[in-house]
Amino acid sequence: MFNKIMDWCLGTQEKRKAILWAVVVLVLALLILTVFNGLFSGSTKNFGRLSDWADFSKYQAVFLSNGQVYFGKVMDANNQTLVLEKIYYLRTAGNLQISDANNSTSTPAADNFSLIKLGNELHGPEDKMSINLSQVLFVEDLKSDSKVVEAIRAYEAKK
Repeated sequence: MFNKIMDWCLGTQEKRKAILWAVVVLVLALLILTVFNGLFSGSTKNFGRLSDWADFSKYQAVFLSNGQVYFGKVMDANNQTLVLEKIYYLRTAGNLQISDANNSTSTPAADNFSLIKLGNELHGPEDKMSINLSQVLFVEDLKSDSKVVEAIRAYEAKK
């Protein structure tokens, strides 16, 4: 009886070759689909688990592809978005270059920047931003003694 079942399952040598080829083709098709899904999934950035790269005790600088930089605390990140809270950004005031009479080169004036708290704009945004990861160039943790963090602490102390 066992031999009859085995003969029925395995069949002739041609049937076994056909089954083997079908399995090989199926495995190759799944492998090709997996590779194409990885290549064309739309997002080329994957921050992975937030706890692997973000220090929750620090502020971060988020640099965007349009040149804007936001400072705040990264609260969440996945393969599509990054969520930032306690947000500040830099605003320039006046001429960014000061010409030196003795030197023909120009140097940027550090005093022409002011740190602005998000939320006081005309459209009244909340202090939370969800940023598309395709627009994020990189994220940096800020040192506790950086000028930006000192300005944030001074602003929060005045509140």
